[in-house]
Amino acid sequence: MSSASPSVKPLAVLCAVRTLMITLSRWSCRGCLALAASGVAALSALVIWTVFMRWVMGQPPHWAEELPQLVLVWTTLLAAVSCTRNRTHLSAGLLPLLVRSVRIQRITGRITDAMILIMLLLLAKAGMDLTAITMRQTTTALQIPAGIVYLSVPLCCTAMALVQLEHLLTPTATPRDTLADDATSSPRQGDAS
Repeated sequence: MSSASPSVKPLAVLCAVRTLMITLSRWSCRGCLALAASGVAALSALVIWTVFMRWVMGQPPHWAEELPQLVLVWTTLLAAVSCTRNRTHLSAGLLPLLVRSVRIQRITGRITDAMILIMLLLLAKAGMDLTAITMRQTTTALQIPAGIVYLSVPLCCTAMALVQLEHLLTPTATPRDTLADDATSSPRQGDAS
């Protein structure tokens, strides 16, 4: 009986870590999606204001190009976290057409998830380096550190890496299974309740 106890504890710890990672991934995805939605609203308002000021008032604001670009970069990368979580980012969808074996599709899915995780971590590291280099420079119109634009890369890539880690820790690795699990566990935004 004492030999069973040590083997149960690591399994319980592993399950707790997995549950914590999945919970953290889901909350970070929801937060990123909320921020991205706010970014889209802000971007729309900024563009409308800029067009109004330029064409009606004849005086475009000094930040007319810089601020919308900043908001667009952050909004895009924040939304990419949600796309990664839901596996709705760009994909050709050729694997199910070429490979009929569900086993091979799952193995390929695991390999793909691991490769994406590695690339996201490398991109996050490169983004941190770029952010550190450009934090001493200021933007032309807003006079804020240029690194704020590039800070979106390491933060969002880290969040996407967390999501990819969740994909790797989940027993299924095919996109269809993941989407089906999410649809049954909680309704998505826009779905009728």
